[in-house]
Amino acid sequence: MIEYVVIFVALAIIYWVWQVISKSGFLSKIEPEVTESPSNLSKPLTVYYKYNIGAYSGSVNVINEARALLPKSENVTTFGIYYDNPDVVAPHLLQSAIGVVFGADGKDLYNEEVAETLVENGFEKMVLPKVSRAVQAIQPSSGGILSILALVNRSYGIVKEYISANRLEVKYAVEFYSSSEISIEFPLDNVDDFLVPDYLPTDELESKLARKKFDSDEEDSESEPEGEEEEDDGAASE
Repeated sequence: MIEYVVIFVALAIIYWVWQVISKSGFLSKIEPEVTESPSNLSKPLTVYYKYNIGAYSGSVNVINEARALLPKSENVTTFGIYYDNPDVVAPHLLQSAIGVVFGADGKDLYNEEVAETLVENGFEKMVLPKVSRAVQAIQPSSGGILSILALVNRSYGIVKEYISANRLEVKYAVEFYSSSEISIEFPLDNVDDFLVPDYLPTDELESKLARKKFDSDEEDSESEPEGEEEEDDGAASE
């Protein structure tokens, strides 16, 4: 009898693990395509975002922050615009815009009070344009870390192979996250309208950060306490 219970429990655990992995996107069929009606970008979207410099892994913090500022709902859609290829650009130079979809096709999903709360917490408003063509791939999502791992380690590889095989030229990846799926959409028109005002070409950003570091080092050296210098001079005279 005990053996049957153990077998039943083991099978239940295996089934549960399979369900979790399946819903995360690891076992799903990913089918990239060029579409004239992408799931999200087929209409103009009003979004609130934060501009970020640094590794894309940090985007989840902004997404969680945005979700916490919204009324609790299963229908929240967050997004990320990823401007650089992490296989080419160093992590500290990666640029992105992360936030929440506030409205679609001119219709707001939340009231003005929510908009004010987002702005008070550092989010900025932007309207993403409607596009007529995009590369799109949809992956199921459980909303957890497994889905992100599936996205980064599996789905993007399939999408990149499709883009390369079809000799498509894409610039920026726009990801949309809902409670049940992640949609990867590479716009093929109106591409530069996805740039936020703070965006800089990588070489300009690198120069800006280098100057900032130099200025910071200069300030640190100038602010060295005089007492320490006098003490050093006294020790030298002895």
